[in-house]
Amino acid sequence: MSTTAVKPGRDPIVDQYRASRTQPGVAVLVVDVDAWLRPRLCRLLETEPRFRLAGSADSAAEAMRMTEHERVDLAVIGHHPPSPRGLGLCHELKRSASPPAVVICAAYPDAVLSACCVVAEADALVSVYDCDLELAGVLDRVARGIRFLPTVPPRVAAMLHPCLEPAELAMFSMLLAGLPVSDVACGLRMSRAEFESRRSALLSKLAALTSTSVKHT
Repeated sequence: MSTTAVKPGRDPIVDQYRASRTQPGVAVLVVDVDAWLRPRLCRLLETEPRFRLAGSADSAAEAMRMTEHERVDLAVIGHHPPSPRGLGLCHELKRSASPPAVVICAAYPDAVLSACCVVAEADALVSVYDCDLELAGVLDRVARGIRFLPTVPPRVAAMLHPCLEPAELAMFSMLLAGLPVSDVACGLRMSRAEFESRRSALLSKLAALTSTSVKHT
């Protein structure tokens, strides 16, 4: 029976993990997008020399597991209203030790969804109907640290206000104004844990509105 020699003190699984972390190119994770869009994104990444596909996940749990073992610089996440899972995953990724840039991909990237993206700390919002050139351009800008979110008109923000409790409204208004998360938590006199819990609840409430927002915007 043949055996493979391993140097003392070396773990081949750890070596593989370290190798994945040092591979060149922007490592992109594709998560839970439409069945026809996922292969398209994977093909697009293969033709763009600056990017490489870090993996493809069907769920938030699988995506989080992959980020623990693979280097992920950018995540492209599908949003399917009224489910808040895609936005919730964005929120989780942004709270991780090495948060990647996040692009939310949706069929209807309207102003309400853009507000949700601000709360979730997403870096960009794109349409599933954008052409390959447009998608590649957004990925490139986000990889360079440029945010690409549609502006939330004041009338849309005002439309959401009656749906929120006073504490939620204060948090929403401060995040929408572009204040850093740490400043918002401090301004609301909340611990980071309490702030994140309340932000998660706010995100779920706003995400539930995205399925009906098209008719109002």
